[in-house]
Amino acid sequence: MITTRKAMIITLALAALLASVPFVAAQSSGIEYQHANGVVSLTTDTIGVKVSAYNQVPHFHFWDENDTTPGADYHVLFSNIFEANDTNDNGVYDAGVDHRYGDPYTLPATDWDFSGFITEQDGDVITAVHFNFTNSETYAPPVTTVLADMPISMNLEIEIRVHINLTNSNQMKFDFSLEGWEWMYEDSLLVFQFTVAESEHGQNAGTSEPADFNQDSEGYRFEFGDAYMECAKYAFTGNGTHQVQMKASHGNTEQNQESKSVYLAFEYFGNETLDYDPTLGVLSTAANPLDITTMLLVGGSAAAVIVVAALIVKMRG
Repeated sequence: MITTRKAMIITLALAALLASVPFVAAQSSGIEYQHANGVVSLTTDTIGVKVSAYNQVPHFHFWDENDTTPGADYHVLFSNIFEANDTNDNGVYDAGVDHRYGDPYTLPATDWDFSGFITEQDGDVITAVHFNFTNSETYAPPVTTVLADMPISMNLEIEIRVHINLTNSNQMKFDFSLEGWEWMYEDSLLVFQFTVAESEHGQNAGTSEPADFNQDSEGYRFEFGDAYMECAKYAFTGNGTHQVQMKASHGNTEQNQESKSVYLAFEYFGNETLDYDPTLGVLSTAANPLDITTMLLVGGSAAAVIVVAALIVKMRG
C-alpha cells in the first residue's frame, strides 16, 4: 500500500522528470564566433553568418542553420555611395529616373581595421557578440567639367558595427556610420547601394538573383528566398539627437544581372556623421533538430518517467 508520504515523493519525482524534458530540448548552445583571414564567422542555433571586408567590399554572407537540405546562402554587399537628384521629389531614389552626380564612391576592398570582439555571457553561454570594421581614406572624386560643385576630395570614415544576440537568434543588426561626406547640393539625396544575391550553400559569392525578391507595401522590408533585409525609417545624426528620413527602393544591378540592388536614400544632413542600422535575417525561427546527446537525455528522462509510473501501478496492485 502506498502511504501519503510515498505518494508525495513519487509525484514530486514525476514532476521533476517531466519538467526536465522541455528544459533539455530548449537549451541553446550559445553563439560560436571566430575571426580568421579577414572573415568573421558566427553561428547561433538558427543563423550562420560570415562578414568580410578583405579583398572585397563589405560582404554579409548568411544562411539558415535549420535548413538541412542544404538550402541557399544569401549575399548582401555594401557596394556604392553616391549623390543623386530627386526628380519627382518623393524622397526615393528611382533608378533610371533620378540622375547620379558624378561617379559613385565604391567602398574600399582593403584597409578595414577589425575591432576585436565584445561578448556578453550568461554563465558559460555566449549570448551576444559585437564587433566592427572601420576604414578611413581620402577620396578624390573623378574630375568633371559638368559638375562645378563637385568637391576636390573627401576625408571619409566608414564604420560597420555588427551585433548578434540570442534574443533574436535568427538575425543580425549592422549599424553603419559615415563621416566626412561633402555634399554637392542641399536638395539632393545620398544613396547607399547594396547588392543582393544567393548561391548554393557553402559558396563564398552570390551566383544568381535571389528567389522571390519583393519589397513590402510600406517600403522598409525586403524578402528574398528564406531571408530578409529590414530597414529603419530613420537614420540619426548629432549623436542620436536628430532624425534623418530614409526611403528605400530596389532595381536591377547595372553591370551584373545576377543580383538585385537595394537603394537606401537619405535626405540632406549637412556635415554631420550619419548613423543607420538595418537588419539581416532568416525567416526560420524554429529550434534545431535535437542532437544525439539531447535525444539521449530526453529519452532517458522519458524512460525514467515510464518506470516510475509502472512502479506506482505495481505497488497499487
